[in-house]
Amino acid sequence: MKATVVVGLQWGDEGKGKVVDYISDQYDAAVRFNGGANAGHTVVLNGKKTVFHLIPSAALRGKLLFIGPGVAVDPQRLIDEYNEVKPGHLLVDPRATVTTPFDIWLDGKLEELRGSRIGTTGRGIGPTYANRLYRVSPRVCDVAMGKDPDFGPLYSAFGYSGDLNGWSKMYSEFLRQHMGDVSQELLSLYESGKALLFESAQGTLLDPIYGTYPFVTSSNTIAPYVSIGAGFPFNKVDDVVGVMKAYQTRVGAGPFFTELSGPMADRIRARGNEYGSTTGRPRRVGWLDLVSVRYAVRLNGVTRIALMKLDVLSGLERLLVAVRYRYNGKATVDFARSLYEQPEPEYAELDPMPETDWASAIRSGRLPREALGLVELVERETGVKVWLVSAGQERAMSVEM
Repeated sequence: MKATVVVGLQWGDEGKGKVVDYISDQYDAAVRFNGGANAGHTVVLNGKKTVFHLIPSAALRGKLLFIGPGVAVDPQRLIDEYNEVKPGHLLVDPRATVTTPFDIWLDGKLEELRGSRIGTTGRGIGPTYANRLYRVSPRVCDVAMGKDPDFGPLYSAFGYSGDLNGWSKMYSEFLRQHMGDVSQELLSLYESGKALLFESAQGTLLDPIYGTYPFVTSSNTIAPYVSIGAGFPFNKVDDVVGVMKAYQTRVGAGPFFTELSGPMADRIRARGNEYGSTTGRPRRVGWLDLVSVRYAVRLNGVTRIALMKLDVLSGLERLLVAVRYRYNGKATVDFARSLYEQPEPEYAELDPMPETDWASAIRSGRLPREALGLVELVERETGVKVWLVSAGQERAMSVEM
């Protein structure tokens, strides 16, 4: 029996979709347990790019697919994605909260009312979760049974003029066909000896409690949330894969202590194709921040690391990695203090990576000496082995260490 959770160790966009696709041949079922259609997990196979927003990224492997009760389900996007991918098996939990047109409208309205933008994707995820706590959101089972959402006073309070009468009827049949108790099904599979793969959306530093609040997402992003988001006991999880880029990126506003600007930032952004999978927005880029990564490793109980996009750094004149923060001149690895006090990153300078034939290096398993130096630094600072290195979008452009 095997249960693995794949989580992001930065601000999302680390390459979790590729990792899930890469390892999912070893598993019988794949599960999304948090977030909603704001996720954008990209898989490239034989030159074709597929972006998954709700369906687990293992869909191209023909696995059993599950969407847990912790996911915010946009039924239209789910149906569109299902029709595009045509997975053989998909089960959606009846307790999952449904994103409605009102939630999407309210997301934009709240961004306006805040004055300073958080930088949401505009997919209605925050209002979906908030309205669930207000006990007014429809669940998957409500829509499946033809019950229209009724937000009552919320409509007039925010000035929403949309009409949701008959809205659920567009989605009820599809959801009825794919609805089932995900928690029970997963436990039954696990107890029968099947291997389960749990896929987190976004990244640890976007967690609403442990991330860089208020510039965070709306659902918990760390590995232990699998107990709530999928109804699967966390004490049965025996493997947590932490996914990280060889540099740092984030979308939208919020602190970014190693951020770059100018020509160096432009080169990394262009070479890494750093534009949002969901929004298309250019991502902010910067040097790798190992202070935040080791914080994320600790929170998630990471057992192995996947280091992604190593190829993006080749050919740069300099290669810096933040290994400490300084507060008032004193060096520390305390990331939590940065939530209320501005740190100054302390960098280690590594030998820059030369331009490399990465396809040949991956096939032979012989990475450049300078690349191995970065791998060793990550392992030394986090205390966790780098198990996988990726140097390209295709499934084959990865090597196990």
